[in-house]
Amino acid sequence: MARRRGGRRSAGRARPHPGAGALDSIWAEDGQNFLTDALNRPWYEAILTPFNGYFHVVARICWAGIALFPVEWAAALNAVLDAAISSLLGLAVHGAARSRLDRLPAAVIGVAAALPMGFVPNALAQLQFPLVYAGLWMLLWRRANLLTAGLPALAALNSMLGVLLVPVALGGLLRYRCREWLLKLLALVPGALLQLVPLLTGATRRGLGERPEHDPVAVAAMYLRWGVPRAFLGPAWLAPPDDDVWGHRALVAAGLLVPAVLLGVALWARAYRELRLAAVLAGFAALAGAVQLAAHGFGEDRYLVLIGLPNVAAGVCLAAGAQRSVRALGCVHRSTPLVVFATLVAMVLAANLRPASPRDGGPRWGAAVRSARAECLVRPGLARTGVHIAQWPVLGWEAVLPCARLR
Repeated sequence: MARRRGGRRSAGRARPHPGAGALDSIWAEDGQNFLTDALNRPWYEAILTPFNGYFHVVARICWAGIALFPVEWAAALNAVLDAAISSLLGLAVHGAARSRLDRLPAAVIGVAAALPMGFVPNALAQLQFPLVYAGLWMLLWRRANLLTAGLPALAALNSMLGVLLVPVALGGLLRYRCREWLLKLLALVPGALLQLVPLLTGATRRGLGERPEHDPVAVAAMYLRWGVPRAFLGPAWLAPPDDDVWGHRALVAAGLLVPAVLLGVALWARAYRELRLAAVLAGFAALAGAVQLAAHGFGEDRYLVLIGLPNVAAGVCLAAGAQRSVRALGCVHRSTPLVVFATLVAMVLAANLRPASPRDGGPRWGAAVRSARAECLVRPGLARTGVHIAQWPVLGWEAVLPCARLR
């Protein structure tokens, strides 16, 4: 049901329009939670307001800045700011990968990080997924500075999934026993405490339709059947309905075969350095996938970011290590494995560049704000009015705008 806050619901005033893009529409949580809180609460209170059991400090700071501008600008500022941050995160991932790999594999990893599959782009509510992935690479970067310690810290402050970086930092500290890994681990502590303590003490609660799966065998099967194939082939080609059962099974098999072949060739080449890095990346993907799938009970496309990006990066590492075995054959160019895999990644990214989502066909933000302003003007005593932001009114996603910002 749509929420009513301070005035009558206005869902019927903004009709869905199939042409509304990211610059003129607002994603569900961005409007109903982040924008609504930024406009109706003190900034410090909005930033520390939990949603679905955890905190989104970075996204809410961005929305606190957006709330300083005219309400009509909110959709465009949301899209532009998220796109800019995602691009910068891709550059940071490229820099970290370049410290461990050659130019071409680092470039493939950086581009894939800037165009993650499976989530709704240009929405600050979805920023948590690429931010955690960038935080992983900052931990793997062999240096300790404000960037390599700060990004993981921000990832933990912005999402419960950021807590998954703690075992990575702890493992690095136990292995290398150096100051750099200690600083990175300590940087994660404030975010981990912020996310975990309120949840464990009951101060925050999770909900929103989760059906937890407690059987580890079922979770592992779901990860292999659903997560890994989509990590390498993307969700577009494997999306339901599965009318062609055998064709779908063939795609799933192909998605599992790709990493198996890369692993076999890298083992044959004895590319131990690349194998170790790939193992860390693939291990994090499995951990993130298991936690998300177990908590929710089924796969959703947005979960693919922390499954797909680390697995693709692991595949790039294996392909880079396989160059030595191909060079030994003497019949093909040494870069062939990496070029072939990079071509596959490019095709998959292109096929999944614009994912379908409930945002498609949603109301135009500019038209919705004009309707809300008209209502506030004709009703001088009205304090707030709701603006429907989803494609179908039954979804109930609604942003609540104070009339003081519209008159």
